[in-house]
Amino acid sequence: MNQPKKTQEEIETIINNIQFMDRTFRLLKKEDGYLLQMQYMETDVTMPGTPPVLQSTRKWYISPFMTESEIVETAWACVTRSMMHVASEHFRYHGSQVYSQHFDVTQRIALCNIGAFDCRIPNEKNSI
Repeated sequence: MNQPKKTQEEIETIINNIQFMDRTFRLLKKEDGYLLQMQYMETDVTMPGTPPVLQSTRKWYISPFMTESEIVETAWACVTRSMMHVASEHFRYHGSQVYSQHFDVTQRIALCNIGAFDCRIPNEKNSI
């Protein structure tokens, strides 16, 4: 069975019925569908003590052919990914953001290339 195409208004109705903390969702028109983005006010983690500024998540694709459940699941994915991002910015080890999502991917590759891994040496007797 083919999923009927939803109008922008139908998708906005679904999105407008989602609540998460003080976050808001916006729907942006795209050629073949829409993009969902969550926004909220929070102090920039790199500038503590400053007033909150508008923060925006990455954008998530919404097809007009998605079911209501798929749209809600996409919003849930947006929320959970955003919370992981916030956690990575606020988690510190020795004062550094060791899990920051803002590290450049080419620098991460450089770490891989020099073998900067912290791994246990396999031990048959102690592996559980």
